[in-house]
Amino acid sequence: GSIYLELWGFKRSQLKEDKENTKRIMMFIADDLQKRLDFIEEIHEYKDFKPLFTDMWDAIILAGKHALLPFELFQSLQRTYSWMKYYNSELDSGKPADEKLLVDLLDDVRKSIYSSLTKLNANNSNKDYADNIQKSNIRRSNPVHFNGFPL
Repeated sequence: GSIYLELWGFKRSQLKEDKENTKRIMMFIADDLQKRLDFIEEIHEYKDFKPLFTDMWDAIILAGKHALLPFELFQSLQRTYSWMKYYNSELDSGKPADEKLLVDLLDDVRKSIYSSLTKLNANNSNKDYADNIQKSNIRRSNPVHFNGFPL
């Protein structure tokens, strides 16, 4: 009886920890994707093509924390960061940069980011998390909304 109770308590605490980690990961990813959107706007504004960093996603994958995310969300995020890496590879290919190709790729990256943010919205129904997003003092000229609140 006591072993069962101890195991039940451990599983319960593990589930709570996983839930908190998932919320944090979603918050980090949403913030990272918004920063990528801001960076893409700067690239378009100044026509200064620079690589998009994917270090946040790489860290999540290397730590094995992607397994905490719902599968459809993981797929969407993987596609989004793959588009970023594809843009980076075209940028670093050593060939003269084809501006039209890079602009088209950035548009694909942007569309993919919006799709992933929409999926993040759909997968996150936690009111406390939405309140934290709302209270954040991140100000952007073209904010993306997450759970009805601007990021």
